[in-house]
Amino acid sequence: MAQPQALLYLQINPPAGDEAAFDVWYDEHQARRVEMPGFRNARRYRLAEGDGPRFLAIYDLEDASALQSPEYQQLRAREAESARDREMLRSAEVVARRLYRSIDTDEPWAMAYTEHAPFVMSVALEPPPDQVDDFHAWYREEHSSMLMAAPGWRRIRRYEQADGNGPRFMALHELESLGGFQSEEYKAALSTPWRLRVTGAVVRRERYIFELVRGFASGE
Repeated sequence: MAQPQALLYLQINPPAGDEAAFDVWYDEHQARRVEMPGFRNARRYRLAEGDGPRFLAIYDLEDASALQSPEYQQLRAREAESARDREMLRSAEVVARRLYRSIDTDEPWAMAYTEHAPFVMSVALEPPPDQVDDFHAWYREEHSSMLMAAPGWRRIRRYEQADGNGPRFMALHELESLGGFQSEEYKAALSTPWRLRVTGAVVRRERYIFELVRGFASGE
């Protein structure tokens, strides 16, 4: 099966004091979406460490047109008429809603690992316009292969933002565990002259680590 060509990405803060009810509702919300044409899967993650949005919801899409299908538009219209859906959406804070297009899908470190990775690290960076080529070369020729040597690293997926409020490029690192962050391989990947030059020049950045709550796949 061809790699998904787009990703819908949402950072969410659930309502304080009513997170359990929000979890139940969001399970239903995501399950409905994997029934839509072009939606490959749906996953929800909880912030694993540090400060940031408490939840991440991501949806692999065959391509961005999945968000414009008649079936999906009808689903959203039905939800807009539902008092429960409206109340749950009002009670949560959507920190960010972004649409990404996939890049580097043919790289060896982008090959599928598992349907629902136990952990993900979301790293969004925006290099200056005149350094975009160097930024991509660093990821492709050095950084990704060095990270894949670290314990726990299983896949790296790269994206360019098509719509949203975040830095222009995002990498979603799929992890088996968090132990690799203490490894010598990880430390080496962060300390090369090329990495220091590239990241020292970025104009916007964002980094969060999340742990899997629930995943849904199309056809389950």
